[in-house]
Amino acid sequence: MEEDASLAVNSSNPNLLKRYKALILTLGVVIILLGGLTIALAIYTKDSGEIANGVVLEIPLGKLNIEDAQSKLEQRRKEILDSPVHFTTTGTNISINIKELGLNYTCDTALQQAYLIGRKGSIFEKAISKFKASRGITLNPEYQWNDPLLAEALNKYLSALNTPAEDARFRIKSDNTLEIIPEKSGRSVDIASLSASVKKFTLNRTESISIPFNEISPTITKRELESLKMTALLSKYATHFNPNQTGRTENIKLAAKAIDGKVLKPKQEFSFNQIVGPRTTEAGYQKAVIIEGNEFVPGLGGGICQVSSTLYNAVQLAALSVSERSRHSLAVTYVPPGQDATVAYPNLDFKFINDSGNFLLIRCILDDDTLTFYLYGPLTKEKY
Repeated sequence: MEEDASLAVNSSNPNLLKRYKALILTLGVVIILLGGLTIALAIYTKDSGEIANGVVLEIPLGKLNIEDAQSKLEQRRKEILDSPVHFTTTGTNISINIKELGLNYTCDTALQQAYLIGRKGSIFEKAISKFKASRGITLNPEYQWNDPLLAEALNKYLSALNTPAEDARFRIKSDNTLEIIPEKSGRSVDIASLSASVKKFTLNRTESISIPFNEISPTITKRELESLKMTALLSKYATHFNPNQTGRTENIKLAAKAIDGKVLKPKQEFSFNQIVGPRTTEAGYQKAVIIEGNEFVPGLGGGICQVSSTLYNAVQLAALSVSERSRHSLAVTYVPPGQDATVAYPNLDFKFINDSGNFLLIRCILDDDTLTFYLYGPLTKEKY
């Protein structure tokens, strides 16, 4: 029996030996493979001083050293800041330089991140990050917007697209009767909304940004004017001029025409300069005598102070509140002393408030050598 057991043990030893040899062989292969892998990874992750292939920051940075990358990015930065953004609306295309829009950006932090790809962590972490980059990775600059500069640039280039609302108004017909001209809505560029769109705008896009608008509603409608009962003459005041002074007479006619038929809502302030506008040759104004300092000298728009002074006296007779008025430095002949109202665009203005308690209609009629203002309102006047 002992002899049989010994034979069984000896017969099993060759199998154990084979297994042991196979294990040793396997471990050797694994060690060789790991060694080879380690060597391969060491070669793959060897720092060549270049950015990993596949990294994009505005431009492809793969295979560039840090200095070359910085140089190319700065060149690209200048190109972008000098490039235009296109704004469009119906029939209009306006381009504004990106730098003027208040954009500035830096690639410093993103470039540092790009350079560290394949350089941080263990050899395996380096290899993994470098491999992932080779399949494509995009980094973004840090954008900085100067909000006041952005709004200023948009206003500067796009304000010409704004159109003011036009109130319904009376037009004076040739028979001196009144015709109602309907109101018109206006529009203004929505700067806040447009600023947000500009900030979202991808720098590499070529399409345009559509310009948004806010609607401006008129303050007086045709329906309101149709319902008015302008039957009460609140006041009337007339002054005289010399029609032979052609330049001065033309200026009076232009200013009077701008005011005639103007309707004020309750509590609305009238501004002579706002209604009449700048006195320019383009608007048709001519040179005539004006008061400058303590002298009578030729000047553009001479004579319109007679219009403002005549209106001032009509306002006084209607017991309306005057909010701004200045006297001439020298006496004038068309109104009694102390009853004048000088104007000079844009600094000196004549203003009053319609505190009649209802709508107020201003009529200004020229007849030969006479300028007359009529103020019409409600039958009864209740001061606010």
